[in-house]
Amino acid sequence: MPVALPSARDLDVFPTLTRAEIDAARTSAWLETFEDISVPAAVTDIDALDERAAFLEASLWLDADSIFLPENSENKVAGPSQPDAPIYRLPKLNAAIRAALDRFGGSVFPKLNWTAPRDAAFLLPQSAGPLNCASPSDVYLLLASSDFVNHDLDDSRAYAGTSSVAGDTSMPGDTSMPGAGAGRIELVLKQYVTVDPAREFRCFVRDGSLVGISQRDPNFYDHLQPAETQRRVAQTLREFWEDEVRENYDGGANYTFDVVVSDTFETATILDFGIYRPSTDALLFTYDELHAVLVRSREDAAGAVGATADTDAPPRLPVLRVIDSAAHPRADRNAPAHQGNMMPWEAVQMSAGVSVDEFRAAWESAVAAGAGDDSDSDDDE
Repeated sequence: MPVALPSARDLDVFPTLTRAEIDAARTSAWLETFEDISVPAAVTDIDALDERAAFLEASLWLDADSIFLPENSENKVAGPSQPDAPIYRLPKLNAAIRAALDRFGGSVFPKLNWTAPRDAAFLLPQSAGPLNCASPSDVYLLLASSDFVNHDLDDSRAYAGTSSVAGDTSMPGDTSMPGAGAGRIELVLKQYVTVDPAREFRCFVRDGSLVGISQRDPNFYDHLQPAETQRRVAQTLREFWEDEVRENYDGGANYTFDVVVSDTFETATILDFGIYRPSTDALLFTYDELHAVLVRSREDAAGAVGATADTDAPPRLPVLRVIDSAAHPRADRNAPAHQGNMMPWEAVQMSAGVSVDEFRAAWESAVAAGAGDDSDSDDDE
């Protein structure tokens, strides 16, 4: 007998989440459950190390003017620092990062509670892959330079719009003031693995239904165009969700998860879980479109009960979207990701240990000198 699905028409585009549901997307919350089908990772609770204050101070996330790296965080002996440069010490966190590097072969991919510093990836050499860290100083540089990770350090943003419900005792429901709740800070270091971006997908679960699957990489791939390939991807990920994720994930009925599929499109590995809200990129969908897909699917399914063989069967979820043309509006145009966050490496070097005003003066002087060099060169020609 068919199981009646709840109506989706009365659902809002975005669910009202609890703090417990948001915390369920932390790597520490799901890693053990899915360790056999996810990328290995080490999670360090910075509060448990009793280095929270030093971590925040050293990382200079709170509207600071300069970037300094903690003492003994580099893999080589550091040169002399400026006499008035502050000294930050994070010996326990340095040791935890080096232990993860040893465990994972010398390379890790960093993130905080929920967010990776992807907007700062340009600061490290890309030859080994984006966000490939080989020392504690690499980790600190990315985190301190990222705008994205600020989200994880501000409870008013991390838990925005949450509600208190019976049984949800993770933290107070009122997050109107910045820093409310003072949630714990976790540093996640994942084993660095080379992933084929053509096989990465994001899955969207709304009200207990796997609604959509989107290609993550904004490039056109010929091998993703055949209908049979797309059918196989959708089937594999639907079965993977039904068999491995649906009954085991503790984050409620609304979430996202990122996967990479095998080269045969027959198996999948979990890369991460995310929160079903506007700050999570819907990629090739909009959240309004995902909502409309769910509503239509359930209405069609309800209308199909008792239908004859001559009627059209309702479309089966999930809906898969890929970049279907090199002219697709979301297709990569060779522009760097997060280019609005980028600055020249020279600017990063010049910023160490100076105030904003001092940096501005130094930068303007360097630009002027460069312009003078260009003029001399033109005259020589």
